[in-house]
Amino acid sequence: MELFQDRPPLALIACADDWMSRALESVFQQHGYVVAHTRSGIQTMELARLSNHDLLVLDESLIDVKAIDVCRAIHEGLQFDHSVPVVITSPTPVDPRARMTAFNAGAWEYCSHPVDLEQIFVKLETFLRARNELVVARAEDFVNSSTGLYTQFGLRQLAGKLGARALRRHEAFACVAFAPQVHDREIGSSTLWKESATGFADVAHVFREQSRQSDVVGHVGDLRLAILAPDTDAAGARLLVARLQRELDHASKNKTIAGQVRLRVGYSAVSDLAASKVNVAELVHRAESALDHAPIQGDASAIVSFDDLPIY
Repeated sequence: MELFQDRPPLALIACADDWMSRALESVFQQHGYVVAHTRSGIQTMELARLSNHDLLVLDESLIDVKAIDVCRAIHEGLQFDHSVPVVITSPTPVDPRARMTAFNAGAWEYCSHPVDLEQIFVKLETFLRARNELVVARAEDFVNSSTGLYTQFGLRQLAGKLGARALRRHEAFACVAFAPQVHDREIGSSTLWKESATGFADVAHVFREQSRQSDVVGHVGDLRLAILAPDTDAAGARLLVARLQRELDHASKNKTIAGQVRLRVGYSAVSDLAASKVNVAELVHRAESALDHAPIQGDASAIVSFDDLPIY
């Protein structure tokens, strides 16, 4: 199956039955796949969020979370790549109602043991070729035309490259997520702020001009930006935020941007990416989680570290 020019396809097999897991792994390897496997539904969701798999195989032998629930979570979760096909396998004969439930949950195929893998591989070849064409098309949108910054797709692609280099060098690494807010109005002695598309391109321009050459600045939402900052620890992340806020204040005074801008910020930073056992994609997710907890109103920049979030 010559669908991937730079790497073989990657399959994740989630199965608590060791014999079945090994049997599936052997067949997939014979068809040119690199196979990762897990016995846990929870770990499956974590790996599906962080890794670039081309196929997910969920067996109903999973104990901690039902395969159908894993499939539904992946299908409905915004943090997952919904173009990745999901196959659910069952040790019992296929029940038409169970099959329809699986399809409604987002499964691409539902089959019972012994699995007719040859039929699945024929379908996969067509499906994955179409998916590759989609990836190529998305790659053309690497940079946002209105802001000149990397798109979410472009940011995700570069995150892997920057992370690989930081791992080799045991560098510090930070991801900082921003939600710029513009001045809304005054109520008494308090200033109210709001997120707005007005002037967002001007803020993006300041970010692009004032970031370091080693930093990668991109979109993580319609009105959210993120900076991937190699060789930057937590203290460096806060200095980066302070510098950008000063530049925005300066641009506001000089009227090169319209009105006052206040930064809501969430960040996640590690002193050694290799020792931290997390990857850059996870740092981005943590920074966005911290941003969600940053105060919406206030008179100063609202900065929240992921490490300071409450643990439930």
